[in-house]
Amino acid sequence: MNALYETYDNCSHLVGKEQDDGTLLLPVAHSTQNAQVEVVVDLHGNFIRAEEVPKSDAITIIPVTEDSGTRSSGIAPHPLCDKLIYIAGDYAMYSNKANAEVCYKQYITQLEKWCNSEQSHYKVTAIFQYLKRGCLINDLLSQGIISLSPNGLLDDHKKVQNIAASDLFVRFRIEDFNLYDEGAIWKDRDVYDSYIDYILSSQEGLDLCYVSGKEIPCSYKHPAKVRHAADKAKLISANDEYGFTYRGRFAKKEQALSVGYLTSQKAHNVLRWLIERQGYTRYGISLVVWDKNDKAIPNILDSTQGISNKMMRITSETDIGYSYANAFNKTIDSYKGLLDTEATIHIISVDAATTGRLSINYYREIKSSDFYERLKYWHETCIWEHEYWKKDGSKATYIGAPSIESIVLASFGTEQNGKLNVKDELKKATIERLLPCILDKRDIPKDIIRSAIQNASRPMAFSTGNWKRVLNTTCALIKKDRKYNVEDWNMALDDKERDRSYLYGRLLAVANRVEYLTYEKDEKRQTNAKRYMQQFRNRPFTTWATIEDNLQPYFNKLKSNSQKIKYEKILNEIYDLFDKEEFKKDDPLDGMYLLGFHCQSSVFYNKNNVAMNDDENEEGNDNE
Repeated sequence: MNALYETYDNCSHLVGKEQDDGTLLLPVAHSTQNAQVEVVVDLHGNFIRAEEVPKSDAITIIPVTEDSGTRSSGIAPHPLCDKLIYIAGDYAMYSNKANAEVCYKQYITQLEKWCNSEQSHYKVTAIFQYLKRGCLINDLLSQGIISLSPNGLLDDHKKVQNIAASDLFVRFRIEDFNLYDEGAIWKDRDVYDSYIDYILSSQEGLDLCYVSGKEIPCSYKHPAKVRHAADKAKLISANDEYGFTYRGRFAKKEQALSVGYLTSQKAHNVLRWLIERQGYTRYGISLVVWDKNDKAIPNILDSTQGISNKMMRITSETDIGYSYANAFNKTIDSYKGLLDTEATIHIISVDAATTGRLSINYYREIKSSDFYERLKYWHETCIWEHEYWKKDGSKATYIGAPSIESIVLASFGTEQNGKLNVKDELKKATIERLLPCILDKRDIPKDIIRSAIQNASRPMAFSTGNWKRVLNTTCALIKKDRKYNVEDWNMALDDKERDRSYLYGRLLAVANRVEYLTYEKDEKRQTNAKRYMQQFRNRPFTTWATIEDNLQPYFNKLKSNSQKIKYEKILNEIYDLFDKEEFKKDDPLDGMYLLGFHCQSSVFYNKNNVAMNDDENEEGNDNE
């Protein structure tokens, strides 16, 4: 809370200003609401006109009280802009709602106190002068904004922005010959300041703020809407004086927690802004990484491509990934250069335990130098070649780490309607488990890697594109896991490697390639190598005998004798690398067989490899 509070003060120059990305850091004691109707009056409180607000311009900054900012039921009017039931003095004449007069009375009394205070603002006073006449409904009827049903009551069938007439929210604009600004009350910083000064001056009583350690006016009604405008979950709440929220440990809620009003407002407002602007909000969780001085921070859940936005062409088979690593490092260094090495980076993840309660399920403070060193380590070790589609529809590749979401989908995804899906609860839990792998250099949980290997070994369960995505991500996880165990595997084919699983993977890639080369144009069926892949992983020696037997007719169908000789030679070279006893074992293969399969397959695809590029019509396609 203290870090958020300080961030707000450091970003105070941005308060109330809409950013280029559409986000807005709210002033203290203010919230946002969608307005459907705009009423225009002059400085003397005379009605000029009313008009419907376009939905694209509906978001309106409004001052709120502690009660109105958290209202769900009961009567708690906002100080200025509100629904018709609060601000229209003649609402009761056109509605059967029993509390209409009480709502208006409380609203107009509250507004009058602000206007009579030393902090009053002449624009607010003009609105008060208009509303106390109690003629708003009649004015809206005259403008055709609302209409009456045959029984003389508001006709809720006539809607604005799909909101019924009786629930319309109204904002105000001042237009006057003596006014030299646009008169939009909800954008006026002087009106913001007027209300903030008024609300702070009217607070009574001091209490200990547990965040600042100072004796200041405290709040026990903290804001909601932290993750989005419809969010009802609160980070801090202790309103159950008759239940067991704090009973048994404390006699009074003040003993459990006490936070200053200003502290709470600033902390909540800046957290809401950070989440909206740079947070990752999906599946119920919201994660945000920030610096108190608002310096740019890369998204730790993003892929290397997402962070560096570099699209580089593979130019060297033996040094694959080196140039990508350089590009990524330059990007990280440019981020790093924005911060002092001793600066602190904050990471927070919040999730709603219930509809009304928001929990912090992850929080870390890390020195910027450590943060970037660990982020670089992740993107240098959890690395493989990945494919993606560009906006123009063409396919491209990048070398780097997959996004955290890609890892979740590769490990636990099932294909539905052509897309990989994972249940939200499992996604949330897996993302939280992977965060320490990035921020603390921990190894990736074994069950996540095992699940990914299992999925990558089932090409028949996925479309070709999704399976490739799963395979590439799994290879990155295996490489990362081997790196953690002090084995550094190159992404290029190692034709000297004698690891049993790796060699079996290479054999499978050759079988896949030979059969594929015999396909007729537009033939889409899967090769025997892929159909038997899961079985091959579990019983490689036995299954390879079956695949090899089935492969012989395809050797005979190859277009040229040179092709047959080439692939037979590759097979024999791989056989020669096997330890004979290891080859005959039927023990399950580990994840290295996927690296062998991918590396060998990549050699067949790589057009820059002259030695391998002697096949006719060897354009790879998504089906292979």
